[in-house]
Amino acid sequence: MSQHSLDLEGGHLAPSLSDSSVSLCFAHVSAQTSSGYTILADVSGRVPRGKMLAVMGPSGSGKTSLLDILARRNTTSVDGRIWLDGITPRDGKQIRNHVRYVQQEDALIGALTVRETLLFAARLGSTSASRLTESRSLDHYQNVDSVIARLGLSDQANTKIGTPIQRGLSGGQKRRVSVGEKLVANTGGDDSDSVVVLVLDEITSGLDAVAAYEVVSRVKEFAAVTGMIVVASIHQPSTATFTLFDSLMLLSQGRQVYFGPVNQVTDYFAKQGHIIPNNYNPAEYLLEITNTDFLATKERSGSAQADDISGVGECDQVAELSRAWHLSEEANLLEAALCTTVLKEQFDSDLPGSRSRLFLLAPLRATYRQTVILVHRALIKAYRDILAYGVRVIMYVCLAILMGTVWLRLTPNETTIQSYFNAIFFGSAFMSFMTVAYIPAFLEDLATYKKESHENMYGPAAFLFSNVIVGLPFLFLITILFSVVEYWMTGFRSGGTAFFRFVMWLFLDLIAAESLVVLISSIVPIFVAALAITAFSNGLWMAVGGFLVQPNVLNKFWYYTFYWINYQRYVFDGMIFNEVEERSFSCAWSSDTGCSGCMYAATEVGAGVCEISGKTTLDARGYGGNHTGLWVGLVVAIAVAMRLLTYAWLTFRARRVGK
Repeated sequence: MSQHSLDLEGGHLAPSLSDSSVSLCFAHVSAQTSSGYTILADVSGRVPRGKMLAVMGPSGSGKTSLLDILARRNTTSVDGRIWLDGITPRDGKQIRNHVRYVQQEDALIGALTVRETLLFAARLGSTSASRLTESRSLDHYQNVDSVIARLGLSDQANTKIGTPIQRGLSGGQKRRVSVGEKLVANTGGDDSDSVVVLVLDEITSGLDAVAAYEVVSRVKEFAAVTGMIVVASIHQPSTATFTLFDSLMLLSQGRQVYFGPVNQVTDYFAKQGHIIPNNYNPAEYLLEITNTDFLATKERSGSAQADDISGVGECDQVAELSRAWHLSEEANLLEAALCTTVLKEQFDSDLPGSRSRLFLLAPLRATYRQTVILVHRALIKAYRDILAYGVRVIMYVCLAILMGTVWLRLTPNETTIQSYFNAIFFGSAFMSFMTVAYIPAFLEDLATYKKESHENMYGPAAFLFSNVIVGLPFLFLITILFSVVEYWMTGFRSGGTAFFRFVMWLFLDLIAAESLVVLISSIVPIFVAALAITAFSNGLWMAVGGFLVQPNVLNKFWYYTFYWINYQRYVFDGMIFNEVEERSFSCAWSSDTGCSGCMYAATEVGAGVCEISGKTTLDARGYGGNHTGLWVGLVVAIAVAMRLLTYAWLTFRARRVGK
């Protein structure tokens, strides 16, 4: 069989790549987990250009593991060979650049339209470090419109994907958009890195039969027109959807029990003694005879439908099917059809699971340009998606009105001293606490980042830079709106300096609190878990901040650990000194005791009028000197540290799972 290859020196695909004989080949692939459990055993196949392969099998059969290996994503211990157009494992970077992986879950930004989603994918997929030229921008638009038309999404091009509170695309349409993202994102920005293989994990998951057929038929049409190789795992398709595929790989317990044309699968299994009944969905029947859980249930129930296995145990059934396949004429023909001129090589350090330098494998891109594109996309989301910042604006304004009416027009006397402290503590603490509302929006962004970083579109630096750049203006807007309402209603110190210091502290409070949300959500990207941990953390900061329990009586463990890294403590101290230090509180003069009956040491400032200075109040309550500059620096340092920890975690995870 003729062999085709990459012109590695020139960096372009050889002209022969357009030949219909070009194939994705994989031979004798086996994989084990780190604990030694076999997840794939001696699996081989070949998919010609322009054809679709269905990978089918019961749950736990190794479908997703095979797709991960073909897409050169996360793997453990893998043996075997895989190549595309003569690219051997030593050229893993080149193989990876020609493969696109569509994950099972649709990670789409709901506030964007279909066209915007694909345009941003195209722009992020361009590796040119230079400024995006007008001609390149025009190429993106033309490419996107072409993909939209081929996927049957022209009528929905300007329709938003949809959010939990705004209806958008159907499930099938979202799947087609997910596919479209991979088709427009050319990693190299030229033909040398155009998409050759499209890997789809559970392409019809969650779709009804009609929607599943529409998705698969559109992908098949696209593959036929462009010559793309498609490998898709699929679970129990309808007969109509099943027959759309050109070839089928059937797996069970990690073993291969069939590989060949879909239209020949009935004859093959008939020769093995498994005759598919008339008017019976072949895909369902194949799952029945390979699903060990299903077989065990039938054996225990004594069902007559279990006659096909003739008393053979479920493990023996799968072993027999696998043995029959490897001894079959079809398996011999497949072995002969594989590209045997490629020297046999073991998977080595090129595998993504063992890469030591993450960013050396990704094409060099300008982080600055990536950040600009991500900021543009995030601003559109923030403007349109009320769940991103709109709900938070409403929440904080309502909180400001609540506080302003509860602590309405406080008068500075000794009976209201505690009220001033309470108001400042409540405001700063709950401003932090309510940042949990940002978790859903960030988790959506994080899911998008994980999907796009797998394709080397950008790294954690660009992702976090864009998050900060977009978030700061909205946090400042929230701070201003809250302060304008609450500050004057409560009756805090008049004057611009005091007001803007108040704004500064709340702004820093929100920055640190949102940094905590980003860190926790990145480590635990599950909504309920992230919500619980963030809420607990904020409760911890409130408890050990020195207001509810004074530092001199605080448990030593909490004092020497969390008290000193508590950003809420520094925010509260700064706000208290801003409000109280230069304020005086009146106290009733007594003819018997004079000013000595006041709550704190007071001086007589007029006939029958005593006054407690703010500094005296702070000293009496155990507050030391005013260190505003130091506190500002510490809050900023804590926020930056949490962002750096997030960056370190995302980088670590990317290296560990092969991005």
